[in-house]
Amino acid sequence: MFPVVLSILVLIAISSICINFVMRIRLTKAERSRDKLVWWRRGSDEIDAMYEELFPGSYLPLFNQFAFWLLLASASVLLVAILWRSH
Repeated sequence: MFPVVLSILVLIAISSICINFVMRIRLTKAERSRDKLVWWRRGSDEIDAMYEELFPGSYLPLFNQFAFWLLLASASVLLVAILWRSH
């Protein structure tokens, strides 16, 4: 059971990282200033907000936030299950 849940958590984390990279790449291509690396120095919340502003019909920021909270909730449930089982 533990390897399956851990594998699911790893897949969720990898998908979140990939979504974040795609959004940063698209924002970098849309940047008109000379500093093209500005989006690689920003936080994930800023990336989500700016991406929603520039690409209003995209679901990537929503999926990114969903993956983060799903990963956090799944890890918490896994931790509680491990602690519960150890007693």
